[in-house]
Amino acid sequence: MRWWPIALTGVLGLTACTPPGPQTQVCTPVTDTGTVTGSFTPVATLKVLDPDKTEVAPGQVVVTDSTFSASAGDVLVSNCNDGLLQKVKSVSAQFVGGNGVSSQAVRKVYIQTEEASLEDAIASGEVTLETDLTIGEASLVQALDGVSVQDFTGRINLTNVKFDIPGVPGGSITLNGSIEQTLKPSFNLKFSNGSVEVFRAGLSGTLKSSITATIQANASYSPFSLSKELASWNIKRAFLVGSVPVVVVLQPKLIAGVSSNAGGKVTVSVGIAPTFTTNLQLDYNRNRTTNGGWNNTFTANFALNPTFNYSVPVQGTGNAFAGLAMDIKFYGVAGPSLETKPFINLTLNGNNGTAGLKTGINGQSKVEAGFKVLGKGLETSYNGPSIEQARTFSCQAPSTCTAN
Repeated sequence: MRWWPIALTGVLGLTACTPPGPQTQVCTPVTDTGTVTGSFTPVATLKVLDPDKTEVAPGQVVVTDSTFSASAGDVLVSNCNDGLLQKVKSVSAQFVGGNGVSSQAVRKVYIQTEEASLEDAIASGEVTLETDLTIGEASLVQALDGVSVQDFTGRINLTNVKFDIPGVPGGSITLNGSIEQTLKPSFNLKFSNGSVEVFRAGLSGTLKSSITATIQANASYSPFSLSKELASWNIKRAFLVGSVPVVVVLQPKLIAGVSSNAGGKVTVSVGIAPTFTTNLQLDYNRNRTTNGGWNNTFTANFALNPTFNYSVPVQGTGNAFAGLAMDIKFYGVAGPSLETKPFINLTLNGNNGTAGLKTGINGQSKVEAGFKVLGKGLETSYNGPSIEQARTFSCQAPSTCTAN
C-alpha cells in the first residue's frame, strides 16, 4: 500500500512529506453577522475556507481536508479570527498519522501565502454593510475607575472621572454624567474594472450626552491640556456577501479630554444634556483627484439647554469633551477611524460672574497610510479636517445661559 499516497498527491500536483512549517493556531469563526445589501461577483480563483478545517500562522495556512486543492495565485478568504484574506504562493500536502495505514491518515494541505486585497478576490459588484454598535460588558476590553456600562441599554456612566490640574494642589476638573448611543456603522464597497471604485465608512444615528464638568482650584494655574482613553470595546462582525465573508472588527473607545487655565482661585460647574442626531462619513472615490481620493463630511442636529454655576469669579478658560472614537479593521488590517465628541468650551470673564459658552459636537475621520486590504488605491493616508456643529451662549451666575 506504500504507493497509494504518493500516487494520489502526484495526481493533485502536491508534494508529500512536507515539513509542517511554523506553529499554527486554531481558526476561530466570527459568528456574529451584519446586514448586507447588494452582491459581489468573485473571481474564479477565489477559495472560501471552512474555519473548522483551517489553521493559520504568519505566511501560512493549513487546511485539513481530503478533497481541498489550491494553486499559486489563488485567493483565500475566511471568517477566521479577525478575518483571513491571503494569496497563495505555493502548496504542498502531507498525510499525518494512521501508523502507515492510509485509510486512517489525515491529509493536511500546507499553503504558503502573501498579502492580498479584496479587489484580488472580487471581479465586480457593490454592497452596503450595516450593523448595530452594541456596547456592553461582553465586548469590554478595559475601563478606568469611574466608568461603567449598562449591558442591556449600552449606557456608559461617568462617575467622578477626575483630571488633576498639574502643579496645583487640590486642583482638578471632574466629569460626571452619561453617554447613550444608537449609532449604526455602515460601509459601502463598489468594485469595477479590477479595483475599488468607491469605499465609504459611516457612523450615523443618535448620541445622547449628559455631561457636567466641574473646575476647582485654590490658586491660579497655567494652561494645560490632557486627554484619556476611558474605556474600549472589541466587536467582530462577518458580513456574508453570498459565500464571501467580509470580516470587520469595530473598536469603539470612550475618550475624554480637558484643557484649562485660570488667573486665581476658581469654582465653576457647567453642563449640557443634548441628544445629537449625527451622520459622519469618510469616503474614497477612485475618480477623485484630491487628497488621494479621500473626503469626509459631518452633519448634526441638536438642541442645547446648558447649566451654569459660577461661585468664585475669575478670568480663565475651561474646556472639556467626552465622546466615542471608533477604529475599524478589515481582515485584521487597521483602516478608518471615526470620532464624534460632544464638547464644552467656557470662557470666564472675571469678577462680574459672567462667562461665554460654546458647546456642541465635533466630528472627525481619518485613515492611516498602508490601508490597502480592500484595494491598492486606498493606501494613501488622510486626516480629515475637524468639523463641528455648535452654539454659543452668554451665561450669568448663578445659573442663567442665553443663546446668542
